Amino acid sequence: MRAHGTPPTVGIVGAGLAGTLTAVQLLRAAPGPLRVLLVERTARFGPGVAYGTPDKRHLLNVPAERMSAFPDDPGHFARWAEARLGPLPAGSYLPRPLYGAYVRSVLGEAERSAARGRAIERVEGEGVDARVEPGGVRLQLADGRTEVCDQVVLALGSPRCPRPDFLPDDPRVVLDPWAPGALDEPPATTLVLGAGLTAVDVALSACDTSPAARVVSVSRRGRLPFAHLPGLRDPAPPPALPPGPLTVETLELLLTEHIAAMRDRGHDWRDVVDGLRPHVSELWARMDETERRRFLEHRHRAWEVRRHRMAPDVAWRLAALCSQDRFATHAGTAVGARADRDALAVDLGKGAQPLRAGRVVVCTGLMMDVTRTTDPLLRTLLASGRAVPDPLGLGLRTGPDGALLDDDGRPSRRLFTLGALRRGDLWESTAAGEIRAQAHALAARLAPSLHQHGRMVPASGSRAVA
Repeated sequence: MRAHGTPPTVGIVGAGLAGTLTAVQLLRAAPGPLRVLLVERTARFGPGVAYGTPDKRHLLNVPAERMSAFPDDPGHFARWAEARLGPLPAGSYLPRPLYGAYVRSVLGEAERSAARGRAIERVEGEGVDARVEPGGVRLQLADGRTEVCDQVVLALGSPRCPRPDFLPDDPRVVLDPWAPGALDEPPATTLVLGAGLTAVDVALSACDTSPAARVVSVSRRGRLPFAHLPGLRDPAPPPALPPGPLTVETLELLLTEHIAAMRDRGHDWRDVVDGLRPHVSELWARMDETERRRFLEHRHRAWEVRRHRMAPDVAWRLAALCSQDRFATHAGTAVGARADRDALAVDLGKGAQPLRAGRVVVCTGLMMDVTRTTDPLLRTLLASGRAVPDPLGLGLRTGPDGALLDDDGRPSRRLFTLGALRRGDLWESTAAGEIRAQAHALAARLAPSLHQHGRMVPASGSRAVA
């Protein structure tokens, strides 16, 4: 399919952290000429949604020493930051805009230092189809352009979702808190739907922008993330795991006992959670669908508030707002909303009084049910059977190397993904640590095969389809 004399081509749809690091790693891993098309609909290459905020009050929730873009060079980001900021205390939680600049810098350096014949082409556009044909993939963009690729990687992050049905079509409803200007000029009261790290960022922005602003967070349990302890702490060693399938009860008992044992050795429970992190995907794989569903229904939030924690300074600032009655949490579930001239009234059901606010910001976390997505490329792939949703609504079904599975369960040798869309198979698949490892592994998987007679070959032992 590729024209004679043209280099192998990989199309990457999405240029946030996952797409950018995949492109960089492909340039490193390629044994010969390579053309990487980095396609981004927003024309913002590098930081993506997670690190695209311009607000320096929004901090990373991982110390700088653990935020390198490269698994084989863990100190890369810390050195980069110190070259610009000067010496940093151990365990510094730096502004997310700085990390966005770092990702852009990594991309720019990869482009400048690429070996002859290897290049990244930045393409502003939106992917709408990836049609597998004999010998390659025809990537179609929304403006009618097409690009012929040997493989296509979906690096789309969390799927775009429609407006929740209970919310009115009103400009005071903010679906994307990271959109430019979305949090400007806060009203007297902002109602945030959700209580995760994004909700905390919204509260800090609103209250710091206006000394009279107040924020109310509404979530099912009204539970905020825990905070990191100050400094750079060592993870605790993981527990010994029993063989065979695992249940939620088995894991809870195991962790409870392990936390007690590690406390006697000077570790906090946070150190245990951090030590377990590299093994979470293995634990997830050892739970059957029934146990995974039970975890999602009964233990999901308890894990999330402990796993994804606030930076210490963020927790301190939030506590100060609480003491001033400028931030509050409310346990409940929004079931409806009405708009009038002065405010939005959000109905929490069960006889509760509606909460009135001048603005409602949706921060309900990752929307991973791809059957509800508005993303045109995902919708096309699902409709054609080239991709299938995870049965628990956690992204797409994939093979061990990130290959998309079709509706017959066969892994593609042309279409791949990484990051949030693999959450159904890996569970832990959204943080920088997991994404950098996946980008490295995916590049190592794809790059050598691009030069085998100009055609892709399936991984050993797989029942790959074109």
